[in-house]
Amino acid sequence: MTAEFLQRIRKEVTINLEALREIVIAISERVNRKVQILKLHWQAAKVLTQVESVHRDLGESVCTLLPHDGEGHGLELDRPKIQAKLAEAASRLRQLKKELGHIDSMARELESETVQEDLFKIQYDLAARSASIERVQVVPGAAAIGCSVGQLRLTPTTRVVAIFRGATLLTSLDTVVVQSGDVVVLLGLRTDLKSVVPIFIEKQRATA
Repeated sequence: MTAEFLQRIRKEVTINLEALREIVIAISERVNRKVQILKLHWQAAKVLTQVESVHRDLGESVCTLLPHDGEGHGLELDRPKIQAKLAEAASRLRQLKKELGHIDSMARELESETVQEDLFKIQYDLAARSASIERVQVVPGAAAIGCSVGQLRLTPTTRVVAIFRGATLLTSLDTVVVQSGDVVVLLGLRTDLKSVVPIFIEKQRATA
């Protein structure tokens, strides 16, 4: 019996150590992503500084190529040299723009991974409490159209947490009138959401 007890303790310790290892790895990965994002933001700031430097140098170069006589009258421009300076600056700016786009793409990817991880944790926390978050798009003819959030008669455990209209996040949700095509984010108990979601995604039946 003592051997079985020790074996069980050894197994539990192994499981706990494995769980601790997974937690440490997850935290390390998250911290590493945030460090990488900060580095990318620093790189982007450095590139923007170089862009400003190119514009400044171009302005100074063009000014030196604008000849004036002693009385301040402008003489003939050295067009070939000015065009060469413009072409050189344009080429450098294209390179910097490409580099900035690459940095932005990498930062967005890392930020997306962080957001996805956060959303997964939120969904897990909600599921553990028999709750969920639902994203629905309002269809034409839905019962919710023309109603404010306060008029929707939602269950006590259900909330509208966000409404998107095109590229806009709507505010003052209590007074916003729901329109066809709106994207509505709902939060609540799963059983109650089943009765609430249809008012956004099902067309009303015509009455005689």
